[in-house]
Amino acid sequence: MDTPGRPDHPHPMLRIRHTVALAPVPRPWLIDALEVIRTQVEQTEADGKRLLLPDGRPLKDVRLAEGRHLRPGAVYVVGEPDDATAEKDGTRTRTAAEVEPAATARNAPVRITIGQWDRRRAVRLEVSLTDADTHVTADIALTSPDRPRLVEARGRVRTAGGAARGRARVRLDDWWSAAEGGRTSPTAPATARLDHRLLRAELRAAPRPGPDGESWQAHITISLRGRSLLRPLAAVVLAVTGRWTRRAILRELDNSAERWNTTVPSLTAMDAEHLRRALSSGAR
Repeated sequence: MDTPGRPDHPHPMLRIRHTVALAPVPRPWLIDALEVIRTQVEQTEADGKRLLLPDGRPLKDVRLAEGRHLRPGAVYVVGEPDDATAEKDGTRTRTAAEVEPAATARNAPVRITIGQWDRRRAVRLEVSLTDADTHVTADIALTSPDRPRLVEARGRVRTAGGAARGRARVRLDDWWSAAEGGRTSPTAPATARLDHRLLRAELRAAPRPGPDGESWQAHITISLRGRSLLRPLAAVVLAVTGRWTRRAILRELDNSAERWNTTVPSLTAMDAEHLRRALSSGAR
């Protein structure tokens, strides 16, 4: 049995170090953006299962399935077709149950459960998604939303081929201190771990100011270890596929950084009013 909080093996079977350049997320912008999102959500009202914006327009593809709006235990379903979809079958409107199963799988609804909603202490959400052969659950917590300090997530993925569980943690104060001023902390401000029956993957990331003084440079270390009695098998697999695995991980890190650098600048360029309009555009 694995000992919680301790590695399965004193030395990783594979260790990868890589540095990527990232577009920055300024601390003031994130604080303002979270305030806009929180205010927008809190200004919605529940009308039965519908959620209405302050101007009375209903939110599209979001419904309150259980509980009281924004109270612990409230369950929301995002992306589920209405009782009657817009798709027609002759002169009769087809119900959601009659929609082509493949189309439903491609647009699997997401269930969001409120664990805590407190602007000063924390916002905690439980998220789950199920499609034809995959079930994903995650618990996400943001500590002190008014002055975000810590983001934590735990989750599990179950497929026909097996299951894996993971967790991630970002200490935002330490991240910004290192990214903006180069001040380091004893431990990496961003960490993640993924456990599979064969392997444990651990990620640590620490930022530094970029050479241009504006971007971030994230120094990433990934370690792969075998788990429990399956360590010998994992060692054989990594010995055979190690070079391919390293290339694949480096390619995914670079692709993720590219996606970040494509998306983030357009978001951080939006002021509070643009964010409000973008959020309101989800109405019918």
